[in-house]
Amino acid sequence: MTNKPSENNFPDESSNYPSRISKESTNSLPSKELNGIEHIHQVMKRYAQGWESIEGLILGGFNDRLEKIPETQRKEPPLEIAVPLVQALTYTAQNETLREMYLSLLASSMDKGKDRVVHPSFVNIIKQMNSLDARVFDKLCASNDYQPALNPQVAIKRIGKNFIGSMPEWFIGWRFSDATVFDISASLVRLSKFGLIDLLFDRTAGNDTSGVEHLKAHQELSNILDNYKAKHPDLELEIFTTLSLVYVNEYGHHFRDACK
Repeated sequence: MTNKPSENNFPDESSNYPSRISKESTNSLPSKELNGIEHIHQVMKRYAQGWESIEGLILGGFNDRLEKIPETQRKEPPLEIAVPLVQALTYTAQNETLREMYLSLLASSMDKGKDRVVHPSFVNIIKQMNSLDARVFDKLCASNDYQPALNPQVAIKRIGKNFIGSMPEWFIGWRFSDATVFDISASLVRLSKFGLIDLLFDRTAGNDTSGVEHLKAHQELSNILDNYKAKHPDLELEIFTTLSLVYVNEYGHHFRDACK
């Protein structure tokens, strides 16, 4: 059985953005006769409340990115990307991980060579992410292949009953020092909801199960099982697993290329 990633049904936020800007205000946009850097600076100042308080955090990183794009390849950023993006920066500029993603996306939207991968929905995805989601996604992108995963549970032997919520819903064998395996599992589910990855339940890739066997014997799962055994000494407990896969899909790769 395969869990297909849900479609990105983002709320219509057009009421906040220039699709509803009056003709008068559209005519008052900064002149495109300005060079790309000066023009986008004026767009930022126009639409980002409290811009002065974050300007120092933003401009250096943005200018560095834009200067790497040959002038002949630069273009004006689409307003449906630039305006919500600079508005979002006003309340995420202090978050370095998300700030860098926004700045990369803004620069990518001004690069003709990245027209194929840039999409307005990426702004909304970053809005919904936290730093952990960004780090998990970045680590997943390090591999271009299907990655083995487990859906483990603490089970009572020979009875067919499990302790609900006893194990992370999705286990891929790694975590960060500041995140538990349950945090990583929840992040994987969120990334799937964003449409960036596919969580393929009860699926395997080929006949090589060495990676899966390593996951089954992982110390993180063994520790959880030992804790349940200590709490329920009258029960014979074991780890029951379903073999599954995690995969960064094409939409996810476009997001990575636009936001890195």
